Amino acid sequence: MRRFIGMTSAIHRQRAALLLAALATLGGCGDGSSTNAPEKTTDATVKPMNPDAVVLPDARGTADPRVVQTALTDSPPVEIIPKVLDFGFIPPNQDAEGSVKIFNRGTEPLMILAAEPSCKCTTLSDLGGTIIPPGESVDLAAELEGAPNTGPKTASVKVLFDGYSVVEVVDLKAEITLPIRAIPPHINAVRNQNRQGRIVVEAIDGEPFSICSFHGLPPTYLAFDPATDEPRSQYILSFDLDRLPAPFPRYLVIETDRPETPMIDVYLRHETTMPKPNKNLRMAGGFRFPLGLIKQGSFVDFEVQFDTVSAPIATVISESPDCRAQMLSITTEETEDGIMTLVEIRVTPASDYVGVLYASISAMTSDGQVAPFHVFGVVSPDGEPCVGPTREPLSPSAGPRPASASG
Repeated sequence: MRRFIGMTSAIHRQRAALLLAALATLGGCGDGSSTNAPEKTTDATVKPMNPDAVVLPDARGTADPRVVQTALTDSPPVEIIPKVLDFGFIPPNQDAEGSVKIFNRGTEPLMILAAEPSCKCTTLSDLGGTIIPPGESVDLAAELEGAPNTGPKTASVKVLFDGYSVVEVVDLKAEITLPIRAIPPHINAVRNQNRQGRIVVEAIDGEPFSICSFHGLPPTYLAFDPATDEPRSQYILSFDLDRLPAPFPRYLVIETDRPETPMIDVYLRHETTMPKPNKNLRMAGGFRFPLGLIKQGSFVDFEVQFDTVSAPIATVISESPDCRAQMLSITTEETEDGIMTLVEIRVTPASDYVGVLYASISAMTSDGQVAPFHVFGVVSPDGEPCVGPTREPLSPSAGPRPASASG
């Protein structure tokens, strides 16, 4: 192992990339054999080209038989604590940081060739070329990028050690959630699925709260009567999509009496609620724009990001009579993913509007390209939470609506 100490990080990354590619091939589907593979040589006098190179399996006809390298063995003698890096609950759009310890439980030094994340949402400390003495450990730091939409988020990290064919895997997990969460965080109503069902709504801190409305409608509870029972930290709600006013919203808004969480949202996945991205005016992020609690007569400013803009953005338009939209400013920002166009928008509810607000807004370029999106919030007369129901459910006798008419 001492001969590796003087290697540069560039060599480490090159060798790691070769090994990761070979191991990915071994782990794939099928037997991986090829009828075009070159015949193996039987000349025992062939000398190795590089005695320090690492063996790449040649059973699949991909290795050069002239390269004789240090044989890969089984699992490395390491212990990773914890094996699963659980970030717990994370608010939307907030990154999370954590680390695991990698212990060398063997009797010889171990070198980490590479640590690779499974997705761009994970950033790692650079451990390529790091040597772990026997009995000692190193920290693998990881940062999980936040997400706009609520729900579980998972990733993994593969760690490759010199001289060992088995890749160690560290699983990463988190739940993107508000202080009050819905289980499940989305309803899959595509092709008339799940038109009726149940949702658990609970406070992650275990403190009691009240549900004030379900998208502006009176909530329907199971095993709870708000007239006689004390508030709880968890409720079971039933829903019926056939009793919701058309068109279906992309997000169902559940209103609560918590000042820090006046509303939570549940993604309603339906043919008519799926975003239709415009390749000439493409938005970045998760199409989720909560406005929160809005005092009647006030307004909310927020930002929308676009990663593709074919022409200058000229204006924003509200498609709803319940509010108006105004473009305040446009700026650009260079990121790792390219140039982002940031549009600051102000939404002002109508002066007489009260209750759950759900509105469609469109950004428009000078050449007529349009990108629609939705905003949602709760408009309160006094700025306090728990406005309560302001709508009436449709009659259940109306029956299911066809997909073409429900958006």
